Amino acid sequence: MAPGKKHEDHDHIVARQERYIAVWRTGSSEKLMEFMHKQDFTLSNFGNRVEGLSHSAAKEQFEHGFKNFHDLDIQTRSLHGHKHFTAWEWVMTCKTAVDADGKKLSQAEAPSNKLVGCTLAWWDDDDKIVKSHEYYQALD
Repeated sequence: MAPGKKHEDHDHIVARQERYIAVWRTGSSEKLMEFMHKQDFTLSNFGNRVEGLSHSAAKEQFEHGFKNFHDLDIQTRSLHGHKHFTAWEWVMTCKTAVDADGKKLSQAEAPSNKLVGCTLAWWDDDDKIVKSHEYYQALD
């Protein structure tokens, strides 16, 4: 596509992604899972070395992640695609709420983390994610 030109689905995918990010920032796995198709959904999080998670298993993974981090924030680097497929490049910052030994850490003592990643998402006609592939790398 020529520079300065928008894809016909551009405004739709940007608005949908903004809603998705807003839910991420709440730390609610219940609300986040509303974006996922209840029956026809799989999540592969290659950064965590898991593939083919069902809706319920993905919810458990998100719950675990949300309770193990403080101050989670996510910013978009780029978003491309169309109504049925998006490639979302993001940067996430957070503080670890639990150390390697399982000890709870306060926000003040928790180390900061920065991740850069990309989520490939396949969407249905009702704006529900049916398949998600997540890739990320921790930055120093």
